This record gives sequence, C-alpha cells and structure tokens, in this order.
Amino acid sequence: MDGYKALTTGGMSIDKGLPTSTRLKIKSGGSDREYIIDVPADYDPTHPYRLIFSWHQAYGSDTGNAIGQYPANPGSNFDAKNYAYFGLHREAMAAKEPAIFVAPGGIGNFPWDFKRDSVLFDELLALVQANLCIDESRVFTTGFSYGAMMSYALSVTRQSKLRAAVTMAAANYNLPNQPAVTHAPIAYFGITGMSDGTCPWVNNEAGKTGGKYCVLTHAEDNGCDASVTIETAKGGSKNHVCYDFQNCKAGYPVKVCTFDGNHTPSAVADGMSGGDDGLKAFVPPLAWKFIAQF
Repeated sequence: MDGYKALTTGGMSIDKGLPTSTRLKIKSGGSDREYIIDVPADYDPTHPYRLIFSWHQAYGSDTGNAIGQYPANPGSNFDAKNYAYFGLHREAMAAKEPAIFVAPGGIGNFPWDFKRDSVLFDELLALVQANLCIDESRVFTTGFSYGAMMSYALSVTRQSKLRAAVTMAAANYNLPNQPAVTHAPIAYFGITGMSDGTCPWVNNEAGKTGGKYCVLTHAEDNGCDASVTIETAKGGSKNHVCYDFQNCKAGYPVKVCTFDGNHTPSAVADGMSGGDDGLKAFVPPLAWKFIAQF
C-alpha cells in the first residue's frame, strides 16, 4: 500500500502554507488532535528521510509554525518560504537534503503538557514510521519557548527515540507535568537571549533552573567537560556567542549559543542589525548545521 497516500488521504492544505504541507487529525489519549506534516514533493518511499518535530510556542499554533508566522514581534520574511518550521525547511531544501516535518497542534494558549503530549509524540512518531520511509536513527525535535520546553522534556526522556534536540528559549521548569530527568546521552543545541525574562539563561542558580542548566544537564550526560565558564553574549553587541563543549562522547555533541536579545527564536544577531527577520535570523543555519551532521 502507498503509505504516503494512506497517511494523507482526507487531509487539508494549509492556507499560505507550503504546497507540501498537509493538515491531519489523530486520536490521542481519547481526544481529537491535529497536526501538520510536510513531506518532500519528490518523496521517494525507498529513501530514508530525517524526521523533525517542530513544537510551537504559547499563544501559537501548528498553522503558525507551518506558515512561518513570527511568534513574537513584527518583522520581515516571516512566511512559509523563509520561516516554515522555524526556518529549518528552507535550510534543508537549500542543502538539497529534504526532510519530513511534523508540527503538532497544542491545546489552549499554554499548549503543552508533558504527560499528555509525550503520548502524542510517541503516537505521531509511530504513525509516521508505519507509513513513511524515515531514518529512525535521525529523528529530531525543535521548538521555541513553550515548544522548547516540550522539546527539552523529550530530550531528557526520549533519548532512545531522538538523535538530537534544538531548543530556542528552553526552560527546565514550568511545563505542566515536568518530567524527572532520565540520564542518557543525546545531542543537544540550546539557544537563549541574554535579556530573555520569560525563559531566562539563569532562572535560579541554586535550583539549577534556566536555559544554562538545560545545556549543562546534557553536557554532563554526554560526558563533556561541563565544569567550564560559558562565555555569553554582551549587552549592546547585537551579536551572538556560541560554545561547543569539549570531549563529549563521540556522536553526542552539545552546543550553546547566547545572543544579545530577548525572548525570540529569530534574532538578527550579526553585530550590526538587531531586530528579527525570518530570512536573516542567525539560528536557522546553525540549527540545520547541527542537525545535518547526523
């Protein structure tokens, strides 16, 4: 049977979305849930594709994720071509390495609950695996803000299913049913703005909460040199600073970038411009480079 046809029959196109994106429904935990899947136009059922889960932010939606709608402040180039799935679709196509994307739809303004939505993740992953040709060793998760919290929670509980996580403004607290950390290696890339007051770099030093500690948890679990002083972006620099942890377990890198900016996934941190732009944002090329090494 044609798995792609079986999966997408009855689905709907996305207004202002990519022609390859389809809105579908799934029954999960007794509830009717929605998700959007993007499958390459020239999908080859014999070629194993990367699969990337893309989780939207609070007050966002799967539709906004799929059409590249900017989640915080006004700016340029926030459309499906430039910023669908946080710009990763654009980067994958430019690299001529098309991937399959899944954007789950959350419930309410604060859309994710780990207990409920980890089940949704498991069920969506199983559904895609059953119908499409994916490389099961190259499944990734990404998200911004509440979506980064969900991705981080998956990164400390679903290491056997995920190859890597890329989180933009993650936090290791406040997610409903925040899970305990299961200590196992997974590649991890965290990005945080140094003036982010919503999901700060450090929320509580004594309690080890904040984006810094999301990164350090993975650095320790991956056997990296974690007892380091991480250089962070300077206020007023309009730039970003990245650090790659050293001596990590082979195949399990940990990377962190901080930037001169606030709560956003799409800062233009180039030392000059500032602001936000779907095409000029510094994160998508770096995020794709991190994913593409696998």
